[in-house]
Amino acid sequence: MRRWQAGLLAGALVLAVAGCDFRGGSASVTTGGTTASASVANSVAASSSSATATAAPAVPTPSAPSTSGQLRVLLHDDFPVASNAFLGVIAAEAPDGSVFATFGSQPSGVPSTAAGTAVYVVDGNTPAQVAEHPAIPVTALAADDTFLYAGGGTQIIEYSRATGSVVRTWNLAAPVRLMTVAAGLLWAVLGGTSGPGQVVEMNPDASTVTTVGTDAASVYAVAAGPLGLYYVPAGGTTIVHISATGQRVQAPTHQAINEQLSGADAVQAISVIDGQLLLVTDFGQGMDSVSRTYDASTLAGPQTDAPGTADSDRAIDSLAGPVDLGLGDSRACSGSGSVPCVGRFNLSTGAVSDAVTFPGSARLGLLLGPYPVAIVFPASGSVYLDRIG
Repeated sequence: MRRWQAGLLAGALVLAVAGCDFRGGSASVTTGGTTASASVANSVAASSSSATATAAPAVPTPSAPSTSGQLRVLLHDDFPVASNAFLGVIAAEAPDGSVFATFGSQPSGVPSTAAGTAVYVVDGNTPAQVAEHPAIPVTALAADDTFLYAGGGTQIIEYSRATGSVVRTWNLAAPVRLMTVAAGLLWAVLGGTSGPGQVVEMNPDASTVTTVGTDAASVYAVAAGPLGLYYVPAGGTTIVHISATGQRVQAPTHQAINEQLSGADAVQAISVIDGQLLLVTDFGQGMDSVSRTYDASTLAGPQTDAPGTADSDRAIDSLAGPVDLGLGDSRACSGSGSVPCVGRFNLSTGAVSDAVTFPGSARLGLLLGPYPVAIVFPASGSVYLDRIG
């Protein structure tokens, strides 16, 4: 089974998450029938609710992560959600460090929550609380400094982070599977992992939906950065770059893939790290994964060819530098033993070091940035978030 990229993993409704109130922290603020986090309460109280958000709310800034040396946990924050072995998470982190997350089971391997399931927010170093209750079954989240985006079914709902109000709803031709935001644009991958698949682009301030690709059936991860969106279609031989100005550029990966042995989705664009596009190739069951980098501007490469010694299909760029996680199997972090871990990722060697470790019974759900965050499922108790730096 494929491992889903940050912001892309979830399932059906679990326990009584939908409609529940925040427990263990400050109260949420309700405006205009929607729920806004306490971090935006002052802006809501000081001005009337508006259907259009033009400025980001003033949210607390997380603690700054270190850029070298041993990583450590800077914040531990529980979600009001009971952990279990079948629970998944859809999550996204905004550039200001606010983390949005919703939880659900994944009985058939298709990530989704039920309509009305709570989306929680952790602003800075404050406790988790309810942000929204989307009226759609959510399959993906994304966030920028101004908006929260909830995608599911054939719709994407855009919320103002300042007021909690719905700004607009985009109606789409196929169900939302993946979603990401960068360079002032929102992108979504529509359709299933087999058959037709579309990539669409939206300007957060407009209602237009533009199709920029029809070759996304085998895409389970996308990368986005200051220069636009990147993905690898079926077969693994081509990188597609959609620039922030709408230009589509293709370049060869210079990889020979045996689709019969490795599958049509063996090569995936994972993230943009320090001006380089990270591609990961999974051979067989993924135990022999290889990470390769390409110039994010010219697509020249591969520039490096390193073993994916941890779970490099989760590696991200962050304010701490490149970080990656290990699930506690043969792809664990250097020196951590066989336990789950998050550490600094070396693009040249594939090694992950200076790691924070977690109990062997815990399951790491997602790794988010730019302020490094791990969402953790313990064997018992509440799902929690650790800010790492």
